[in-house]
Amino acid sequence: MVKFLIGGIAGFDTDTFALVSCRDSTQSVPLGAAAGRCLQVLLEADGAIVTKKSLLAQGWEQYGAVVSDNNLSQSIVRIRKALQQLGADPAALVTLPRIGYRIVGVERVSPHTMGRAIAPSDDVTESHRPTEDREIAQKSTSSDEIPIVESPVVGIDRVSPSAPAEAIATAAASGTPRRRVRLDKATIAWLAIAFLSTAAALRVVPAIHGDLRSHAPAVQWVALDSAPDNRVFVPPSLKNDKAFIDDRLSRLSRTPPTSIDDMPERLVYLNGSQSNEVASYFLCLEPISHPAPDCVSYLLINHLTP
Repeated sequence: MVKFLIGGIAGFDTDTFALVSCRDSTQSVPLGAAAGRCLQVLLEADGAIVTKKSLLAQGWEQYGAVVSDNNLSQSIVRIRKALQQLGADPAALVTLPRIGYRIVGVERVSPHTMGRAIAPSDDVTESHRPTEDREIAQKSTSSDEIPIVESPVVGIDRVSPSAPAEAIATAAASGTPRRRVRLDKATIAWLAIAFLSTAAALRVVPAIHGDLRSHAPAVQWVALDSAPDNRVFVPPSLKNDKAFIDDRLSRLSRTPPTSIDDMPERLVYLNGSQSNEVASYFLCLEPISHPAPDCVSYLLINHLTP
């Protein structure tokens, strides 16, 4: 069902994760599961900023996949291309460098009403600019433009010093209940424990982090065979483990990733695992030693389905 309309042109179907044209119902562009989930999270934020960490968690990590910012960037590019294909402005999906993303110019729609429209932003222009395979960064975002949710103040009546005594008496006699926040001994104790725990973590974690980085083992892969068209690479210690290799390749063949359209072109890097329940892969368009290998991390867990 189409629940959101972007730029008055492209509708987002939350059931099929596809963008459809409101001008021609026969035109639709499927986004795939990962990009579709990312777009749905952005649309439901009502124009507010969604951090990269939140998008990665809701788009991949809660489904068992461990990915990087590169996967998120690919999904953002895919969404912008789909918007442009339907004639909508791809600049509606705004990048805030090092922070996250937000989408503007959106209306909530339903079978009965067009719903409320999210106020358009000056970041979206009337002309449709061509979009390359790169993110569109927002030039400048002042603090006044970023939606901030404010919590109401409970239990405080503001009365002007110049207000007459009668008004003050009326307010006191109205019987409006006030909520008072009181910190008992247990709350104070918990706050003290939290403060001490934070202080201890700030002293211990940096030392542990430095130790892990300095002692982390290097990961290497070697070609499974010497054929020029070889696409499979394995850790040197597992090259002769035929049962392990056959099992991992068989599982990948039976359950390929559904969000990757160019799987036949990708190089497959098998990762070792301490458990047979988990199969880990890197799927790359270029050799993993390349400066920009364009890799996707893919996990298969026996009790989960992608």
